[in-house]
Order: sequence, then structure tokens, then C-alpha cells
Amino acid sequence: MPEEATCDRHAWASVGVVTRDGSVWRIWECENCPVWTAEQFDPDYERQWDDTWLAER
Repeated sequence: MPEEATCDRHAWASVGVVTRDGSVWRIWECENCPVWTAEQFDPDYERQWDDTWLAER
């Protein structure tokens, strides 16, 4: 398979969330080339589900 070219300036889009080794990560993908990256969520900002207004729906 030929390697696709990558762009110089990426246009990042969040495409999902995964867990790795017990941590939560957001997956970002460039909209213009095959490059992607993973950004770990900061556990200090985690809010328990029951403490959100969404839990009341």
C-alpha cells in the first residue's frame, strides 16, 4: 500500500473516545490527511455521572 502524504497544517476533528490502561483518551484525526493523535483526559476534572444534569434525564 503506498504511503499517503501528510499535510503541513492539520485540521483536527474529534472522532471518538477510548480507554487505555484505565485512562480516558479523546481521538483526534486530521480532516486532510491520515494523521491522528490521542489526548488523555485530565482525571482531576472528572465529574461523577450522578453529579451532572444529564443523569436526571
